[in-house]
Amino acid sequence: MPSFVNSTPLITLAKKRITPQKLAAVQKKWDPSFFVPTCKIDPETGAKHWRKPRISKRLQADMRKNCIYLGIDPLSIGLPEKPDRNPPRTKPPKGNKADRLKPIRQAKIQKAMEDMPKTIEKWKTEKRTEKQKSKPSLPY
Repeated sequence: MPSFVNSTPLITLAKKRITPQKLAAVQKKWDPSFFVPTCKIDPETGAKHWRKPRISKRLQADMRKNCIYLGIDPLSIGLPEKPDRNPPRTKPPKGNKADRLKPIRQAKIQKAMEDMPKTIEKWKTEKRTEKQKSKPSLPY
């Protein structure tokens, strides 16, 4: 968090760039409940209804930027702490199915190539026996 030092030249410069409404919003002390959504329970049905915060996240961000620009601590006017960002995603991309299955397919091909002499020999013997069966026993 930057150090917040109030210096008059900075404030006069900032007043030129910030609209009077935004400046008034930054100088006012806010109730922290204005910045968070609330849950209202209907007494008749017991149903829960979420209500949006009175000051949206976008306006909160603008107020936070204006506070920092003016040298005011955002927490001092009632703004909640800035939430931490999520860490970057570490899961690799899905990729194509062919690329994902390539190692499995290569291993299967390698195993088939190792067994190929046996497979060829088996095929040749089957063809030989078929040929022998198709020949008649008589010479004519």
